[in-house]
Amino acid sequence: MTPKDVLSIKEASTYLAMDESTLVRLATERRIPSLQVDGAWVFSKKSIDKWRSQQARRP
Repeated sequence: MTPKDVLSIKEASTYLAMDESTLVRLATERRIPSLQVDGAWVFSKKSIDKWRSQQARRP
């Protein structure tokens, strides 16, 4: 994972057009690919894109 591929909670919420609190809940529940680094959630853009395409395929 390269630094440019890593999104902060703020960047990920903008990227996904999702509320930050919803994103934190999904991360906490392990329902979205994420990592906690020094207490802050970070997201891999590549993993999020993959997750999003999997979500789209669900009935």
